[in-house]
Amino acid sequence: MSAYKLTSDSKQSGFTLLEILIAITLLAFITIGVVNITDNAAQTKERTTEVNENNLQIETAMSRFEWDFSQIYSPLYFSSVMNMNQNIGVDGQPISGTQTNGTQSGAAPGQVNPQLQQYYEQLISRFERNEHFISVSKDGHPIPRFYAPEKSIFEFFTTSNRRKVENTKQSHFAWVRYSLADQEQTEEEESNTNIPKSLKSFVRYFSADDPYGDQRINVQENQLVKAAVLLRNVEYLEFQFWDYQRRKWETNLRNIESGESLVRGVKLIITWYDSQGAKRSSTRIFRTLWPMVTPQDQIQPVNTNAGIQAGAQGGSQGNTNLGSPNGN
Repeated sequence: MSAYKLTSDSKQSGFTLLEILIAITLLAFITIGVVNITDNAAQTKERTTEVNENNLQIETAMSRFEWDFSQIYSPLYFSSVMNMNQNIGVDGQPISGTQTNGTQSGAAPGQVNPQLQQYYEQLISRFERNEHFISVSKDGHPIPRFYAPEKSIFEFFTTSNRRKVENTKQSHFAWVRYSLADQEQTEEEESNTNIPKSLKSFVRYFSADDPYGDQRINVQENQLVKAAVLLRNVEYLEFQFWDYQRRKWETNLRNIESGESLVRGVKLIITWYDSQGAKRSSTRIFRTLWPMVTPQDQIQPVNTNAGIQAGAQGGSQGNTNLGSPNGN
């Protein structure tokens, strides 16, 4: 009996060394595959995140400019420049019996109230000496003077300011300037040989504390001017302005009729290097919220004499009919 047990136990065997080596090898291959898949997924996530961050930066910069420019303000969008001869009709003859800016009801035709004329002249001369404003409209609103001395600078008057604190005394008018500024490269940018060293930053300067001040935005000395970097490593920046009359883009506001106070559209061209060192370019066109209309200096005078004559003729005909033999 005992001999049988010994023979039975001898037949039971475990894994051989070869089987264990094969199992370890298979497990190693599986582990390497899992590690490679995880590493590739992590690298793909990093690349996707970096690309999204680069796209987000340019989209944020463009959205910031669109928010400001879409609410650009000038009274010339709905009015016209003050003219001391606004009481002159479209036919060149004085309008009598009407009350216009600078005139009094019952005054002599074409005669301007001396007190109002003196006030308007002082108001006009006040803003003619102002760097931010060029003149006043016929309603007495100051007309801003937009500023673009270079292709890479654009400063304009906007109503895009919003109060950050409730009930604070702050105007929704503000001056903003978009331009390039010097920058210091980070360690990552210095180590990237694909990024040139002499690049600049696309910066937004904002001033809302004194929107009716005489001086332009001083980006170096005025501490009240807020600056925000919208995009780094910019190589080229250019603003072009739409000429509504000639149907073409201009780089100089002075080449456009009333261009320094009336901008219909802006084309922004920018070239920059992203965080990966790739050179990218973008061109966007922005339009204002104001309609494409040209305000008139004056309203067409109504011919009251024609109305009186028509009324008199109608009344005489009615009286004639009432006295007719038919009684109609």
